[in-house]
Amino acid sequence: MSRRSRSRSSSLSSLHSTVSSINNGRSTVMAKIWSKPQPYEIGVSDKGEYLKLTCAKASIAAWWMGTLKASFPQDSCADDGRYMKMRPANGVILKLDKNDGSLKIKGPSHYEWFIDNIEDVLGASGEQVTILADLFNGIDKQLGMDGIKAIALLEHLPKSGAIQNGVGSIYMLWKTLLDKWFALGSQVTVVTPQLDAERLMDIVLLLVKNDREGSTVQLLTHEKCDSDATYKHTKTVSKELIKKIRTSHRRRLISDEKMDCAFKQISVKLVPHFNCRYIGMCTEQRGEVMITSASFNKRHFLNDLKDTVAFFRLTAVEYRSQYLEPLGLEKKTSV
Repeated sequence: MSRRSRSRSSSLSSLHSTVSSINNGRSTVMAKIWSKPQPYEIGVSDKGEYLKLTCAKASIAAWWMGTLKASFPQDSCADDGRYMKMRPANGVILKLDKNDGSLKIKGPSHYEWFIDNIEDVLGASGEQVTILADLFNGIDKQLGMDGIKAIALLEHLPKSGAIQNGVGSIYMLWKTLLDKWFALGSQVTVVTPQLDAERLMDIVLLLVKNDREGSTVQLLTHEKCDSDATYKHTKTVSKELIKKIRTSHRRRLISDEKMDCAFKQISVKLVPHFNCRYIGMCTEQRGEVMITSASFNKRHFLNDLKDTVAFFRLTAVEYRSQYLEPLGLEKKTSV
């Protein structure tokens, strides 16, 4: 097998994995696309009857025209000035909107054609191109939460709370709740005296994954939040860890721009005298909170330590008055 064939096989294996997850919940997975793409990162939206590929790059329309013609030089295309159409295979129509650069792939066989051909089409440009659905799945893989949802984990947590292991239960609930809340565009609060670089990295990765939703984070921690390491040092280490995360093609998973944008969504308050630990979120109507005795670090989350954990749903007023106001994270409401 040639190197090109092995590379294509590896790429298609990754893509088949992505599409397999889409088949299990196409509308859910494809809704998770990112804004602020870097040059030629392609977002994929599944519209059921067709796939829509988009990119924020201004020159994307001209790039698509050159790429498609290079991929299918033998095929004629119809061009009415606004739209360019091609039929690369039976049952498949490519329709490029030259105004906004979006490409629709439709027809009875559009989905199968996409699976089997999109890697080669993108490779014909000779430039670095990444399908953002792969990046979305890449974050889940990095966090070890592929296919795991908070709602399923909460079914195993009694309403009264419980004592559970950090490594097997609490840490995964922590990650999946943050993921769920960021996907809602919520205001999320993270409170812990101890926060290490890996857990700060987790928060940033989940913000990047859901950056289209515009969530914000209030982080309350100690100045020395990782043993004797300051928050500033912890943040620096976290950035270096994020830069080391690679795709299967040895490219960086998260760009500097996406990483910096996520850090800007985190408002940090360093306070010396508190010892509570929780994550919570609030919308205009309701609040949710997970309380635990576990610190958000390796010692509690990656070792077989037992800690208390509880989850509560409450009104927005209750959440603000009971969990934000006592820590100075919300102005006290007048009675």
